[in-house]
Amino acid sequence: MRRTLLAGVVAALTAGLTGVLAALPAAAVQASSSPPAAVSAAPGAFGADQIVGSCISGPSAADISTDGTVRGFAACTGGAEYGPISYFRQQAGGTLYREDTPWTGEVLATAWDGVDAMYVVFEDEGMLRIAKRTSSTGAYSATTLLSFDSGFQADVVASNGKWWAVWSRPAGSGMDAPVQLFQAHTLLGTQAPTQITHTPPSITNTHPSLTYRNGRVTLIWSRGYEDHSDLRMANSTGGPWASFDFATFGTDNDRVDSINYNGILYTTWQRDGKIVVADNSTGAFVSHTFVTGGRLPRIGHSGGKTFLAWTTGSGINQKLLFTERSGGVWSSVPVGGFPGVASAVLGQGGKARILYYDDERLHLRSQL
Repeated sequence: MRRTLLAGVVAALTAGLTGVLAALPAAAVQASSSPPAAVSAAPGAFGADQIVGSCISGPSAADISTDGTVRGFAACTGGAEYGPISYFRQQAGGTLYREDTPWTGEVLATAWDGVDAMYVVFEDEGMLRIAKRTSSTGAYSATTLLSFDSGFQADVVASNGKWWAVWSRPAGSGMDAPVQLFQAHTLLGTQAPTQITHTPPSITNTHPSLTYRNGRVTLIWSRGYEDHSDLRMANSTGGPWASFDFATFGTDNDRVDSINYNGILYTTWQRDGKIVVADNSTGAFVSHTFVTGGRLPRIGHSGGKTFLAWTTGSGINQKLLFTERSGGVWSSVPVGGFPGVASAVLGQGGKARILYYDDERLHLRSQL
């Protein structure tokens, strides 16, 4: 994700569920820079992978519950833009279960509500929708229309039957329409779809990443300028967002992924061909940049361990690298070949689960 606001400031509107971002001092939360992190040894071993889909898949997404059950959605597109969406589930140590859903499209984001509902945000023929599967009954809900357009990027969080979604799309028509962020939610109050960034056409707002804990939603996204892109962060408790610069080092900060684990925010992104990871476990955010270059990182955390996976190499030499931090020491191992793209990295019980693409198949692997 990336960005900046006009002159670095966006004025807050009046109280209530408005979408405008209220600016805080840029230095309030600024990810710090550190020397590239060395990676050695090898992380915990993985068991045999399980095949979620044996077709050319579109984007997929998954979430994990406290008992270690992985739930997700994936579309089998066959190389087309949209395809039938499937639901899958794997209980800890169990076999993979998969079933068809009533929906067709491109999966963009998922969220488990911690109780009984698995939400999915997907695009179908230029319409952005959200729906859910109820675990106790296996029932699929009707879809809720969020927006009309194309080229969406989205994320969603959920808790106790409520959800909050943020997405990016062009605001207006024409080739020069500015790319802005929008939101809708039933979590922390109800908000119909509304625009939350207001920047000129030369500034883009893309790749939102959401986390939620204890009544606060945190949003990180990429704000792109003509010659660089930065990350911004914003928080909301149901009313206006309060935003500030998060990562402004380097030239291109993009593709952020984040989680909130026990009140600590863990986040990763790509910066100028390198992978960066940061967290605020010591209060202020501290970041590390890896020597091994890459793109499209994903992050998870559990039991004092941080898990990352990202794509390295190029062309047919692309592969997926898994990296783990335990006791302050980083270790890594390749886990997948071409195209080597991770959809999700999840953590539970001090172990990682990875959902990724390898050889036109969607795989799910779990650490032993």
